[in-house]
Order: sequence, then structure tokens, then C-alpha cells
Amino acid sequence: MVDKIEIVKKNWAIIVFTILTLVFSLWYVAYVNLHGGLEYLKNRTIIGEVGNIFGKLGFFALAFVYARSVLKIVFHEESFWKRLEPLNIENFDLRKFSTKLLIFMNKTHAYFGVMAIVFIFMHCYLTGSYRDNLLLQIVLALMVIEGISGFFLKFKYSPNELRQKSHLVHRQFVIGIMLLIFAAFGHLILEG
Repeated sequence: MVDKIEIVKKNWAIIVFTILTLVFSLWYVAYVNLHGGLEYLKNRTIIGEVGNIFGKLGFFALAFVYARSVLKIVFHEESFWKRLEPLNIENFDLRKFSTKLLIFMNKTHAYFGVMAIVFIFMHCYLTGSYRDNLLLQIVLALMVIEGISGFFLKFKYSPNELRQKSHLVHRQFVIGIMLLIFAAFGHLILEG
């Protein structure tokens, strides 16, 4: 119980910021719906369909990038491997596979990140969904910030230096959470 309280104390700013992001998103969705919704017309042409495909590809590329982060956290925890012992799973084989998977993901996650940015921008441009939607405009701005930050981290610091400056990596993860919140609520407005 004390450990959980310590985690909350260490991350109170992130927790408050995430809650404020949620509150703002909910308020904006309610505000738009109370004032008649957006003047958004779905692009039902072949261009709009291509834009939707780009949106799905962008989502999966971004999911790959963040899945790497989650897997890295899970597989490097010794408690995770201890929990598997009663299941009589060959931990060595699973560790070997997870290590190979993480090596592949570590080498390719920057490429997937760039693809996610390009695909999401193409999705927004081709579908026209961002024009009147403040939340999706924020998503585009956050994608730019995420891309510049990722580029900066990739070329400025070595992996060993990044371990010492973990707050920079956590910033990327927080921006990813904000992307998810704003994109979800931005699409909620478009569906309404």
C-alpha cells in the first residue's frame, strides 16, 4: 500500500494533467453538442476512403510504438517472470523470444513512429476531419511535438544516457496518452 502511495506522490503532476485533459475533452464534446455540433461532412469519395485507410495504418503504427514501451516495462520486471513460474512455462524460451521481439521493436520503432505521424496527418487531410474540430487540431499539434521530441531523443542521447534521463521518455509516454484522449473525443464529436 505504501508503494502505491509513493507512486502517486511521484507522478501527481502527470495524474492531474491527465485528469485535466479528460475534463477539457469532455467539456468540449458537451459544448459542441449543445451548440449544434460541427459542420463536418464526411468525405465519401475515394479520397476519403483512402484517408480512412491511412487513419487505420497510423493507429496501428502508433500502437506498435507504444506496445514496445509497455512490453519493455513488463518484460524487464523480474516480478513478471516470477509470476509465470507456477504455470510451468519454459521461462527461458519465453525470455529468449521476448528479447528477440524487443530487439526487433527497438530497431524499428522510430520508423513506425515516423510512419504514424505521416499516416495520421494524411488521414486528417484527406478526410477533412480536423477543420472545425479543436481536439483533432490538438492531436495534430501533439503529433508534431511527439515527432520532434522523438527525433531529439534518438539523435541527442545514447540509450545509457536516456536511462539516466527517464523523465524525457516519460514525457513521450504522457504525450501518447494525451493523443489517445484527444483523438478518441475528437472522433466522438464527429460520430455524434
